[in-house]
Amino acid sequence: MAPYTRRRALILCGAAAVLSACAPDGRPQPPPAKPPPSGRLYADTAAGLAVADLARGTVRATYPGAVADHRWARLYQLHDGHLRTYRAADGTLVDDLPIARTSSLQVKAVTTGVAAIGPPPGPRTRTTITLATGGRRRTLELDGNIEPEAFSADGNAMYVLDRLPPRAPNRYRVRVYDVARGTMGALLTRDKRQIPPGQEEEMHGQGRQAVLDPAQNILYTLYTHQDAHLHTRDLAAGRDLSPGVHAFVHVLHLDQGWAYCLDLPAPFGLGPPEAHTLAVEDARLYVFDASTGRVVLASTRDLTITRTGRPGRLMSPTPGGTGEAFAVAGDGRLYLAAGRRLLVCDGATLAAQAAWDLPGQARGLAYLEGELLAGTGEQVLRLEPHTGARLGAMTLPGLRALRHAERTAG
Repeated sequence: MAPYTRRRALILCGAAAVLSACAPDGRPQPPPAKPPPSGRLYADTAAGLAVADLARGTVRATYPGAVADHRWARLYQLHDGHLRTYRAADGTLVDDLPIARTSSLQVKAVTTGVAAIGPPPGPRTRTTITLATGGRRRTLELDGNIEPEAFSADGNAMYVLDRLPPRAPNRYRVRVYDVARGTMGALLTRDKRQIPPGQEEEMHGQGRQAVLDPAQNILYTLYTHQDAHLHTRDLAAGRDLSPGVHAFVHVLHLDQGWAYCLDLPAPFGLGPPEAHTLAVEDARLYVFDASTGRVVLASTRDLTITRTGRPGRLMSPTPGGTGEAFAVAGDGRLYLAAGRRLLVCDGATLAAQAAWDLPGQARGLAYLEGELLAGTGEQVLRLEPHTGARLGAMTLPGLRALRHAERTAG
């Protein structure tokens, strides 16, 4: 995920002070006293993945090189020839598995209880992947240039990027490996039909960001710069020309094994990849392009775009680009961040409701019931989500991006 900043409070109070609430007469009003929430915050820092206690405002632990599963239940750390698995809730070490001491190996995909370890991207015609689960290792020798990307909830299906051509890859397709049977195959279509040979779509661009809908176990991955790309549905229809789509969201049902590509309208995908971001809340999928200020709202039920807007025009992009973009949705609102601005939008209409300044470069957004967390510089600000009133702050040295926040028992 990427960071975004906001630098003017325009709508709620006309021209209010930075991140301050306003009284009915327009004068700045001190934020209400409110104790910090009981919860955990996960963030990428220069030292690794940091886990912070929000109530205490302190970093509980930092895990260099660690990767979290999509549900934030386990943390996996490959270090000094060992794959260490920690329970995310309390940092308990639950597994310590010796792995070959090869510095180039990386944790490539995880689910709760299963991790896939493989080599970094590069030319190759055969790929060795280690699966670690339950304190045991299993080595896979797969033909092709393969990179694990995600697992089904039970760990039986491993979704991979198959890079083509293997010796000099310039494109890739998403396939599924049956862990029990040891076979590689194509995904299903959205109506759960097998994709015929030759009709698997091949992507030329880059994956910008992935967000999991944990309720449905559906992974949404935003792809940009997809020149000359053809979807499976185009290939099946006999179309051999690109429809001119430069960005789309790849929708992958991790348990049912089907995939679908939701095309995004121009100019999505034409700007810098880091200026694009997405967020999911309930049945709503949002995609934001900070370089143009545009937002699309799509239904996750029928995978169609239902509304478009340009609320990001209030962000006043900085010269030379907007930097990395962040988005989070909560309680019927959409929060967008880029540069030094934070924008609040109505989650149904996409209408801008407020634009707030940040004291430094945005470093991510996270939402907890009743609070918005905004990373800026090396700080995490606790903001009242309706007014932007500052409720508190904590320091996170070397902060790069907020990743996830969750409530805990008080």
